[in-house]
Amino acid sequence: MGKPVGVTARKLELGLRLRQLRSGCGLTIEEAIEGLYGQDEAVPVRQTLNPYILQRIERGRATFRYLQDLRGLAKLYGIENSAVEAELIELQKGAASQDWVTQYGNNLKPEMQTFVGVESTAQETRVYHPDLVPGILQTEGYARARFEQARPIEDTTMAFIDGHVQLRMRRKEESILRVEDPPRLEVILGEAALERRVGSVDIMRQQYAEIVRLSDLENVRIQVLPTKSWALQFAHNFTVLDLGDRLPPTVQVDSAWGAVSMSDKPSEVKRFMAYFTAMSASALPPEETPAIMQRLTREIEQ
Repeated sequence: MGKPVGVTARKLELGLRLRQLRSGCGLTIEEAIEGLYGQDEAVPVRQTLNPYILQRIERGRATFRYLQDLRGLAKLYGIENSAVEAELIELQKGAASQDWVTQYGNNLKPEMQTFVGVESTAQETRVYHPDLVPGILQTEGYARARFEQARPIEDTTMAFIDGHVQLRMRRKEESILRVEDPPRLEVILGEAALERRVGSVDIMRQQYAEIVRLSDLENVRIQVLPTKSWALQFAHNFTVLDLGDRLPPTVQVDSAWGAVSMSDKPSEVKRFMAYFTAMSASALPPEETPAIMQRLTREIEQ
């Protein structure tokens, strides 16, 4: 088994492997816990896992505190191949370490922390945003102005804003701007996202210039979906991540209430890919994006 990239990817892969093994045995999470601690009734065992923790591990949001629990589950699931057990242990060791996302963990919801953790390991990322420039494309000035606009309502601190702005800049560096094997990024921007004023004229000018700069990268494709288009325009922003052969593709969706949901269910991923494909076909060609940014720059300067 090759080495996954990124701590969060290791967590997700470990969880996926365990979920598949448990399902293959026809066990529920509750039955797995009961079986784990009842394998040898003659030897008292201190119970360190419960269904909630195991569910979090299977979703890639936690790791085992004790390797004996992982070994016990491997035995329960009928793993007799020591090499397979060793692979699971290696995944656990990698998943239990820390990466660059950890320093921002206090400001992130668990679902968003998982998303950020795998975003930089994705091979292909497809983003749709109808009403704001997405974080992966934002300049520092745009990101800060956006958080400051929402600050009176969300009652956030300046430290919170600083942390999130730094995170957005780091996300860009760790993904589309990295030198070695950068992922392919496809973005569909609603025209309203570009027309909405965030911060000053200078901030918007810099943001338009940044979109032009990024669109010129070989691994980046940016399209604009006109507001007056009769084509399908999905209400909420979403991102589809292609995580390669080791992990299933995943879709992340933001709701109007600020909730973040992620799913690797094939039916959900397929549905959102269909949305993206349909809107991409209706959006303006990526070759027109620089000219659109130049037009918008002239308009805000008038």
